[in-house]
Amino acid sequence: MRQLGLLMIFVTLFLFTCLPGSAKAEEERLIRVGFDKSLPPLSYLDKNGEAAGFDIDMIRKIATLHGYQIQFIPLEWEDTVSQLKAGQLDLVVGMKYTSTRDTFFDFSDSYLTMADALVVPATTRDITGMNDLRGKVVAVQRDDAGISQLESIRGGKMLLAFSQPDAMDMLFLGRADVFLGNRWTAEYVLQKANVQQDYRLRTGLIPPSDYAFAVREGNYELLNKLNEGLEELHQNGTYELLYSQYLEPYNALAIDWWRKLVYGLLVVMGLVVIVLAGSFLWNKRLQREVRIQTAALADSFAFQRKVLDSVDNGILSFDQTGRITLINHAAKKLLGVENRQAETFVRDCLPQLPVQEALKLGERNILEGELRLGDGTGRIVYYYIATLSNSLGAQVGGILCLQDRTEQKHLQARLIAQEKMRALGELVAGIAHEIRNPLTAIKTFTELLPKKLDDTRFRAELLEHVPEEVARMNRIIEDLLDYSREKPVQQKWEKPLDLVQSVMGLFTKRIESEGIRAVVDISPEWVVFVDRDRIKQVLINLILNAIEAMADSQEKQLTIQAKQDGKKVCLAISDTGSGIAREEYLQMFQPFYTTKSQGIGLGLYISQKIMHEHGGEIEVKSEMGKGTMFLLQFCEGGDC
Repeated sequence: MRQLGLLMIFVTLFLFTCLPGSAKAEEERLIRVGFDKSLPPLSYLDKNGEAAGFDIDMIRKIATLHGYQIQFIPLEWEDTVSQLKAGQLDLVVGMKYTSTRDTFFDFSDSYLTMADALVVPATTRDITGMNDLRGKVVAVQRDDAGISQLESIRGGKMLLAFSQPDAMDMLFLGRADVFLGNRWTAEYVLQKANVQQDYRLRTGLIPPSDYAFAVREGNYELLNKLNEGLEELHQNGTYELLYSQYLEPYNALAIDWWRKLVYGLLVVMGLVVIVLAGSFLWNKRLQREVRIQTAALADSFAFQRKVLDSVDNGILSFDQTGRITLINHAAKKLLGVENRQAETFVRDCLPQLPVQEALKLGERNILEGELRLGDGTGRIVYYYIATLSNSLGAQVGGILCLQDRTEQKHLQARLIAQEKMRALGELVAGIAHEIRNPLTAIKTFTELLPKKLDDTRFRAELLEHVPEEVARMNRIIEDLLDYSREKPVQQKWEKPLDLVQSVMGLFTKRIESEGIRAVVDISPEWVVFVDRDRIKQVLINLILNAIEAMADSQEKQLTIQAKQDGKKVCLAISDTGSGIAREEYLQMFQPFYTTKSQGIGLGLYISQKIMHEHGGEIEVKSEMGKGTMFLLQFCEGGDC
């Protein structure tokens, strides 16, 4: 018992001696960092009220390297200076170095060198230097280092603001003639207010200053850690990343005086070179000029020939008669004229190409399209014809660009067939269900045939129903075959109701198994001039998309209804699915765009293409969480 008591006393003494020291150590690792809360992009409070900016991220990285805990204290700038003097802060970020401040604080190594900028309205032309600020009202931040320079200007007036964005607002409101302050902050505010074109930013008029971290006088331990951290950030590339993230986006408005000087010198030098070159050319003999121009023309022609022969597309030029004047290697290979004669015409290679029609259209019009080569290879070529004019504007011929799209067309056809087969696979269950019903009826009559062969009523029903069920199976199989095979467009008058009912029959089993309520409201009297098989393909794609969109919906309803709008019949296919996001509208009819894990993105593209072949349109309306409606527009009973 005595030993237990001694042990408790020892533990108690240990805790009293160790824990306060640990707490003190934790406190020593905490640094209080003050910053200007309205100096973007260097230091500011973001939309969540958190400290952000170039200076803030710099001190965060340094604190992480040395294991410091940071307490950020957002303040007005003049308060940061006064609180650092009073010892209420350990560190202030982004302080401009001056000899006066150096007597109160210790500064780290400089991590940014920048000159203050002047911002003036674009209409102001009488301010080109600091002396021009006489008689002007200058908006500036309180306790800014630039105030000392303004005080030396006779007749100048200052409007003091708590922050640099507030000083910019004084300029915007017309209370000040000029703003003086941080260049990056000025560019940030101008871009945010979208008034860059209304103001000019003048730099290079004020000597640049160094920006650094300021600590209390004599805090050399923290100062050394800051300098070590800055060196590490430079070496590991972190400084460059932060600079690019925060400061480079706001350099667009800066046009320094030395850059203007360089531009001016370049213009002067250019004028001098032009004058000298002109004098030189005027004093040369005609024969030498001819030789120079001929050599330059030969070099240019050789370079053009090399460039033309390096591209994959066929390019050739021709004169007004259609005679080929220039042709690259790809065009020779495509047209099979590697060993062409001196006089070769476009019509000899491509007789079906409308060359003369293109020449009649003039220089502002072009012809383009696709054609199939007549060389027996079956290759498909995209062509582009434009006219050529000389320096006087007179038409001298044309240029023809050719691109072999055979492989692209074959790949597109294979992908379209693959998309059709994918949709076809979705129909198998419904088709099997539809075929099973007539088979069951035929089987029933067959089983009863031996027993009721002599029954007159039975034979009558047999002769009536069995052929009808066989015809029903035949229709289902024909619909399936029509969907899977390619046929030319064959338009005739069809009833939209018949088309919808024939397609809905393929999905009967799936609609029933997924608990979908199907509503069809179409007048049986309306007719449209369409290709039955292709429009059925459109309906299959849209109905299949609607069923898949309602997979996770609580209320599942598929509605197909039609209405007449003048000479048009509009067929609407609506679902109560998840809907389509607004950003997907512009891409949903593009080929190969899909949001399905198993799709290839050709269903809606094919549907739109089929509707355009019929002179119709397909539109979509959707609302997230409420469903989607596809609207098909057809001509009814005649021309639209």
